Amino acid sequence: VVTGGCHLQPDPAFAVLGRSFELRIVEASRGQAAGSVDFEFELTNGGDSAAAACFGPSRTVSYRTASGGGSSVQAFYHPGCEYEFTIASGKAMRFRETLSIPELSSAPTAIEVEIEVVNPRRCGGFGCASIHVKSLNRRDVM
Repeated sequence: VVTGGCHLQPDPAFAVLGRSFELRIVEASRGQAAGSVDFEFELTNGGDSAAAACFGPSRTVSYRTASGGGSSVQAFYHPGCEYEFTIASGKAMRFRETLSIPELSSAPTAIEVEIEVVNPRRCGGFGCASIHVKSLNRRDVM
């Protein structure tokens, strides 16, 4: 899904990333701050060429306990580039983030995450064109 006003200037190379990227949660543990989780992610480029992009600020964390579930959304309507990166074809990069999940209970919780990736070549006054990449796996946080 490409969002923002910049989608009016299509960039076919960036659009392919939505199908080329695979996100995996390597580790997830409760953070030091209440209602936070420390993550280690691996983002793989399964495409035929190097991928140059940026991490945007939006994140969606979905969680499920034995008694129910929910989600925590950190959305930005005009996303910008927070950290630029390049991943060669067939390669992966690992990165760490601490995400706030205010409704996180003390019960064991299965968590999945969706990150925003923005196109640094299509940014303007209304932010950058972006895609969202959902984790292929869930991790249990005890």
